[in-house]
Amino acid sequence: MPRIPRQLRIVTAVAAFAAALHAQSTKLIDVNEPRPLWRAIDKLETIVGLAINYEDVPYESAADVQDASTLQQQGTGPSFHFVAPRSGHVSAEIPMPSANAGAGEAIADVNRLLASYRENGLPGDFQVAQRDGVLYVTPTKTLGANGLMRAVTSPLAAPVKIPNTRRNFIETAEAIIDAVHQATGLRIVLGTFPYWPNQIVTFGVSGEPARDALARLLARMPAAPLSYRLIFEPRPDLRRDADYVLHIRRTGYGLPASPSAQ
Repeated sequence: MPRIPRQLRIVTAVAAFAAALHAQSTKLIDVNEPRPLWRAIDKLETIVGLAINYEDVPYESAADVQDASTLQQQGTGPSFHFVAPRSGHVSAEIPMPSANAGAGEAIADVNRLLASYRENGLPGDFQVAQRDGVLYVTPTKTLGANGLMRAVTSPLAAPVKIPNTRRNFIETAEAIIDAVHQATGLRIVLGTFPYWPNQIVTFGVSGEPARDALARLLARMPAAPLSYRLIFEPRPDLRRDADYVLHIRRTGYGLPASPSAQ
């Protein structure tokens, strides 16, 4: 058996060490499903340990959605539709956070995910912003039903007012999203939350953007840090009874793979 030259053995060992060091210093986020940015941000939270709130783009064009109903569901009648955003791929190498990492590093990580999202031609566009140590990924553009891109604003950007009074968590969150409905005409319903939130809080909002009020409410919960996901419900869908669903989650909790719609 021929002997491997000593210099080649050294080069090979160095390359293997470098690869191992790189694997320890970065994490690969790789998602391929409907709403891949949502799930990529779920994974990013587990790496950076910061709350990153996500607000869906409104899917208006038929080019941005797919019928995700099963053959069995379709057999119930020709009018059955279970509409979901079209599947897509988001992938990025995320550096492990430094000892004193803050929102700045996490914003750079979100922008890595956004670069992959844009490169793969996925629906709409987003931006990332930070306020009071909380990150928000919010929609900026969508493909309209007429085939033209247009600027959009999330309903949670709307300034809202609710009386300062004592309520439990669900009542307070519902008061915020009811105020959004009054301001925008868009209906949001509460979806999942990670525990039974029966804590009573004294809470009010006076002209604050709904997303900031919601983040402030989540910060007061005993299970904090918490983050939210505002998910748009595409049309047409017989299951659709609201424009958006608001999910609350523990920051950094690894969720299982999502179903195709929400």
